[in-house]
Amino acid sequence: MRLRKALVLMTVVLLSILLGYGIGVCKERASLRTMMQIYSNVLTYIQMFYVEERNPSELVENSIKGMVGALDPFSEFLNPEESEEFSIATTGKFGGIGAQIGIRDNWVTIIAPIEGTPAYRAGLIAGDRIVEIDGKSTEGMKVNDAVKLLRGEPGTVVRIKVYRPVSQKEFSIELVRDTIFIDPIPYYGKLDEKTGYIRVSSFQNGLSKEFSAVLDTLRMRGVDRLIIDLRGNPGGLLNEAVNLLSLFFEPGTLVVFTKGRTPDNNFEYRTIGEGKYREVPVVVLVDKGSASASEIVAGAFQDWDRGIIVGDTTFGKGSVQRVFKLQEGYELKLTTAKYYTPSGRCIHKSEKVDSLEKDAITYYTKVLKKPLKGGGGISPHITVKQELISNFTQEIYPHFFSFAVEYKSKNKVYQGMNSTVISEFKEYLKRNNVKYSDEDFEKNLGQIRRLLDAEISEKYQGTKGRYASLLKDDLAVKRAQEILKGLKSLKDLRDFISSKL
Repeated sequence: MRLRKALVLMTVVLLSILLGYGIGVCKERASLRTMMQIYSNVLTYIQMFYVEERNPSELVENSIKGMVGALDPFSEFLNPEESEEFSIATTGKFGGIGAQIGIRDNWVTIIAPIEGTPAYRAGLIAGDRIVEIDGKSTEGMKVNDAVKLLRGEPGTVVRIKVYRPVSQKEFSIELVRDTIFIDPIPYYGKLDEKTGYIRVSSFQNGLSKEFSAVLDTLRMRGVDRLIIDLRGNPGGLLNEAVNLLSLFFEPGTLVVFTKGRTPDNNFEYRTIGEGKYREVPVVVLVDKGSASASEIVAGAFQDWDRGIIVGDTTFGKGSVQRVFKLQEGYELKLTTAKYYTPSGRCIHKSEKVDSLEKDAITYYTKVLKKPLKGGGGISPHITVKQELISNFTQEIYPHFFSFAVEYKSKNKVYQGMNSTVISEFKEYLKRNNVKYSDEDFEKNLGQIRRLLDAEISEKYQGTKGRYASLLKDDLAVKRAQEILKGLKSLKDLRDFISSKL
């Protein structure tokens, strides 16, 4: 009976493949039928003669996982328990380390750490490769399996081994899981009399309405030019990205489209509403941790010569997954299309394409007809590399948080970073048996001062304090301010693009 149920399940799952196989040569159809018969025979022989009794349903489930897993890193066959985990992952609140992960070169890789979370506090950065989770290698592991290992009850510990490609260094770190809640706009404010800044951390439900309200507030405070910070933003809901873009474009403007094998997976997404900020000059900040919906937004601003992109080339996650409901609570998450910018550039970076290799086709912007680089993420107009945390700072970084907590408990007021605070931090490290050389400390003093100031400022003033501290020395933000200086309209912005970029 169990064998019959297993074969029925396999038949149900593969029925769509058989029906959708298309009209081909007889040899191809016969080959598929032959393989199906072989599959049935193999399952029968295992059930009859294998040295130990095995559950045929589990065998079929594993074989389907292998088949789907061979397609790409984002397609998955989910059992009922995994389907529930996937549902929890989309709610925006969960227990874990606080990092968006994906697959790169067959390894679990951090797309972006979420601000204020254990992963963020530990200094993990986009591109870091998680090679082990609690001693288990992640080579060839699916995203959902890695998520299950990283998540757990708040307060529990997970030990990971990380390989950092940019420095070619490997290190281990223990992270204490916490309840993760993602604030889509953790910070906004005025950088000067006319320049506004909005940090967007994710494209979750309600983001576009909150963004509009925040921008209204900034406009009433005299802001007439804007920096949108999408660095480290792993994406989210497509409709929220389109709704945000609708604030800056004429109604009906094409901002992204999808193409798949079948016509029902080909869609065009256009802006709606009045586009009430369509004259506001915009700079969009991106980096290697900007993915999916972030890349759609950056690509639309760039393709329509509507904004200037500053930072680093984005992650290149531009594939569309559709979830098919199956029997008994099973689900199939399947890649069915890819995202393309208005000019026709594919956002997705193939696993087979080197990060520096670009599409050979030349694309052009929609208004000024400026040439564009295509393929593998969004390349900025102006490259500004983020400062990398040195190996030494990485090693002592976990102590910044605990020192800041202790400092606040002893000091009612924080006057800012100075030599006294640095001396106290050194004493703290010695009390906690953290060994270091004075030479290494002095060599990294500038970086230590900036990060420690941000940590302490947050303890006194919350998220606003952290941002106010970090933005003071943010090279990309400073460059964006320089670009926007003197730009008062969309015409000014396009004149700048035409003459300077």
